[in-house]
Amino acid sequence: MRSWNAPEKADILVSELLGSFGDNELSPECLDGAQRFLKDDGISIPSEYTSFIAPITASKLHRDVKSYNDLTHFETAYVVKLHSVAQLASPQPVFNFRHPNFTEHDNKRFKKLLFELPEDMGSALVHGFAGYFDSTLYKDIHLGIEPSTATPDMFSWFAIFFPLRQPVYVPVGSVLEVQFWRCASANKVWYEWAVTAPNVSPIHNPNGRSYWVGL
Repeated sequence: MRSWNAPEKADILVSELLGSFGDNELSPECLDGAQRFLKDDGISIPSEYTSFIAPITASKLHRDVKSYNDLTHFETAYVVKLHSVAQLASPQPVFNFRHPNFTEHDNKRFKKLLFELPEDMGSALVHGFAGYFDSTLYKDIHLGIEPSTATPDMFSWFAIFFPLRQPVYVPVGSVLEVQFWRCASANKVWYEWAVTAPNVSPIHNPNGRSYWVGL
């Protein structure tokens, strides 16, 4: 992709670079690089993808991460088939990417999200966040694992889990606020995340010190 020179430009560019969080396998960076093979009116498949997160209670997952007894594992995202977890609110969109993209090539992103937990649920303990993706392949052809629109009988992707170093207690009627960053440097891409309400957590994985994907 980086060194090959195409004999002519293509009408359609088809890729399979999507990860459990949509962009976590560097689909934006890879497709930006391959876009030089595509005609100005060419079609990219997939044409768009969006990541989603939802707060979850996941005591077993949290114990598994804690058992390593270090900071690195609490600042790493894990692709995992979720079992004994409780989703505390509906997933919300985080980062969105569209292709082809002939105007903007900055793939850094930031999103602040507010989750209102149902009052009939009572208070809750948040151990981290489940991540999903939804994609549009072409026109109305859709593929994804976000629970409300998940593609039936499709098991190629599991969810991704972003743990919290300390579980966050959310009282009845309180709002959970979380901030997510998609960061990039010359040689790597990473995520940072932090809870900012009802109390403030440390920023997880600052400067990609524990978890990143190399460019």
